[in-house]
Order: sequence, then C-alpha cells, then structure tokens
Amino acid sequence: MTASPTLSRTLCARPRAMLVVAVTFATLIAFTGCSRDATPAPSAQAAVDPTVAAPPAAQFEARLNLVNNNGTVRYDGTVDSESSRKAIEAMLSQAYGPGTTGSLTVDPAARPAPWQANLPQFLSAFTMAGAAVGFDGQRIELGGYASEPDRTALLARAEQLYPGYALTGLFRGVAGSPDAAAQALAGLKAGASAGEVVQALNQTPIQFIDGSAQVSPDSLAVLSQAAKAIQGSAGERRIEIIGPAAAGEDLALSQQRAEAIKVQLIVNGVNPAAIETKGHVAGSADSGASFRLL
Repeated sequence: MTASPTLSRTLCARPRAMLVVAVTFATLIAFTGCSRDATPAPSAQAAVDPTVAAPPAAQFEARLNLVNNNGTVRYDGTVDSESSRKAIEAMLSQAYGPGTTGSLTVDPAARPAPWQANLPQFLSAFTMAGAAVGFDGQRIELGGYASEPDRTALLARAEQLYPGYALTGLFRGVAGSPDAAAQALAGLKAGASAGEVVQALNQTPIQFIDGSAQVSPDSLAVLSQAAKAIQGSAGERRIEIIGPAAAGEDLALSQQRAEAIKVQLIVNGVNPAAIETKGHVAGSADSGASFRLL
C-alpha cells in the first residue's frame, strides 16, 4: 500500500523536529555545566557582588612586647595567623620555660612578622631582669632597665640578626642623649637632695606618641637616667608625677601618661611606694610632665 503524499511529508518532518529538540536540549545541558564549573572565586564574587566579603588586606605590622620581671617574662602582641601564634609562643616557652605568661592575638589584617625567623637567637640574649623589648615590623625598641654591658651585648645581637632595622629606645644609650633633661640629671652630684632631683626632673621634656599614653622611644633613655637619680638621692621623700596634657586633651589621658612614666621609673629600679601620680587638664595651652615632693 502506497502512503499518501501528506502522510509522507509528516513522517519526514518528524525526524528533523526531533533532531532540533535533541540539539537544543544538549546545548542547554552543556551551557548549564559550563555555568556550574565557572563559579567565580570569593575575590571575584566580591567584585561582582558587594555582599560577598573580600579577604582582609594586611593593614598593620605584627607586634610582640616582652617584659622580663626578675626572670618572669610577660608577653603580648598581635600576629597574622594561628600558625604564627603557636610558633612564637613555642619559641618563648623554649627560651624562658614555665616562667612565661601572656597571650597573642590573631588578626588576619596583620602583616607576617619579619622578625619571627631570628627570634629564638634574639631571645637567648634577652635575659636581663627589668628590661622590656617591643617588636613592631622592622622596628625594635628596648625599654626598662639594662646595664651598659647588657645593653651593648643586646645591641650587637640585634644588629647581627636584624640588619637595617630601626633600633630605638635604650638601644641608643643613655650618656649620649642630647636632651636638656639628661644634662641636668648628669650634673647632679652623688647624694643630691630630693629637691635637687625634682628640680632636674622638671627640666625633663618627656615625650609621648601623639594622642597616646605611650612614652616616645626618644624619652626612654632619659627616664632610665631619672630613675638612677631618684634612687641615689638622699632622704626618703615621695614624689608625685603630674601627667602631661596637650590643649583639649582630657584628664584620663593625662593620668595614663603619669602612670606610664611611673612604670618606666619602677622597671628601672625605683620603689613603687615612693611615687604617686596625678592627671590634670591643660586648658588652652600644652603642658609637659611635672614633678613635686610630697
């Protein structure tokens, strides 16, 4: 039996239609697969979608602060990762044993610590009681108390391990300080009265980092010399420190600065019971630190 022309055309059209549908379906599958494989990385997603958080960029230097209080080492600081925290705390434990306390904060915004690799060798030389040291990027600051032989030895070790770093604070020494305060204190005779010591202290331009209660590295050496003068003075008079304040700064900041000066004097050997602190408001004019007998 011969098929009619109409039926023949219909039967021939069906394979072509099925082929078009199959090609379309296959194209759709391929496109869907490509879209699934091309999911952008988080940073790329953040560029397209502002609701996706980009990884934090490094914004500040890793820091480590150490204080050696008669063999008990206290530390704090901020590092970039958990692995860095564990490695540094293991170095501290290895260097100082059970007499080590403190903690490090992990912040992904911190840059990797450039001083970490050579830290064990530095710690082996940092053994003097009463000394303090701070690492901040490529700057190392020595504070507290260090005898001249200890200071010289630690300076040599720091220069060897960290060439090109800024070595500040007591690393600069005491005798060579150009401040008027250093000259006044150096001029005191052995056994000078407490009044003469206070008079010399009131010529001391103790500097702080702007807007903070952190003593400037340039003033650490002067405070070390001031502590020696207080300890060598005759009598047992107590001294009050009035914290410096700039115009517009509040009472709390002035008090914190007075406390910071007291801390530096104590770590350099002054009896804590011999020092009182007080804050004040400067008003329209800046005022420096001042001292008076009680």
